[in-house]
Amino acid sequence: MFFLIFFLLNQSKELEIWARITTQGVKRKIPIVIADFNIEKGLIANYSSFAKEVKEIITSDLDFSLYFKICYPEEGKNYSTDEKKVDFKNWRKTGADILISGDLYWKKKRIFLKIRLYELNIQKLITKKEYEYLPETNIRNFAHKISDDLIKILTGNDGICQTKIVFLLKSNKGKELAICDYDGYNFQKLTNDGKLKLSPEWSKKGDKIVYSAYDDHSLKIFFYDFNRKTTRLFYGGKGMAATPTFSPDDKYLSFSFSTNGGMNLALIPVNGGLPKNITFAGSVAISPSFSPSGREIVFCSDRSGTPQIYTINIDGTNLNRLTYEGNYNTSPNWSPRGDLIIYVSRTKDNKNQIFLTDINGSFTKQLTFEGNNEDPYFSPDGLHIVFSSNRTGNWEIYTMHYDGSNQRKITNLGDATSPAWSPIFK
Repeated sequence: MFFLIFFLLNQSKELEIWARITTQGVKRKIPIVIADFNIEKGLIANYSSFAKEVKEIITSDLDFSLYFKICYPEEGKNYSTDEKKVDFKNWRKTGADILISGDLYWKKKRIFLKIRLYELNIQKLITKKEYEYLPETNIRNFAHKISDDLIKILTGNDGICQTKIVFLLKSNKGKELAICDYDGYNFQKLTNDGKLKLSPEWSKKGDKIVYSAYDDHSLKIFFYDFNRKTTRLFYGGKGMAATPTFSPDDKYLSFSFSTNGGMNLALIPVNGGLPKNITFAGSVAISPSFSPSGREIVFCSDRSGTPQIYTINIDGTNLNRLTYEGNYNTSPNWSPRGDLIIYVSRTKDNKNQIFLTDINGSFTKQLTFEGNNEDPYFSPDGLHIVFSSNRTGNWEIYTMHYDGSNQRKITNLGDATSPAWSPIFK
């Protein structure tokens, strides 16, 4: 990250006013308007397109976040945001409560973008913040950082605009690890070893990816280390080891391994040790996903005769079946907010679709309807879902909101599957 961020501490009174306004407990989208950025005269020729692109990325980020309603001025209008004469009256006519403005300028032979936030109803500056743009900085990373800061200031919540998505990309010999930004940009291939990989997942710190891969005709567990940019074998015991996932504190992995004549869930310390069974049945238990507390796991098992979704404590107690509709339910993922679980169910037309339920299984809601849709995974704020779909012919990565709305394709790579959303990087 190549940003130098300077906090302007002289806005404490305005921030205090804003805090009082926004603690009324009303849950609604905040109406905001984003003005065209003011550009210093000497920068207009070379940086107009830069300013426009940064604004477009921020607008898209904030719209996707679900926290804001984006308002716009009349077509062709861009009222004054000069720091000394903000046109509060006309900006308020857009229906917005918050005005976001920007100033691009030179300072000490360096380029800066200053973002200013105004509360339009009381015509007050909330805060302002200055960002340095360096030549080597990725423009999208630069804009995503600003978006996350705006979300934090205006809602108190961490934004997901700087998060990444890992997924599997089919190669000539196998499947490789690849990542992209949450919106599909900045694609990067991580591996090229030709192994057939399955079920990648991030560590909660975001410094590792765990996955299973075939090696010597057996399914084993590997780590990809971002710091070293290398892969290493983590677990290669007898039989098969699949669908690994990190505990919320990154101290343990839960995974499925062949034992007792079936596939059972186990818990193993990340720093080394032997796996300890969570389940002991002779059936299949697979695809674990931790609750936010780390005390429970949701998983898939065919112990009833068909694959269904269950929860269980990590000590093997309190087994609870969640799904009773359909004869094929799999790939569960527990929301970071703790209240919802998503999973894949095979419908009557023999298609795989994504469904939503709560932690008691008291309701189900179908979220996808076109083609086959698989591998659902919540965003770290619990408001969005990434998944794979073949609705356009090839398997690609898609995102949607937690309620199934705003489904959009974010890759166009030919065969991309098994996505997992990164944590919020600290």
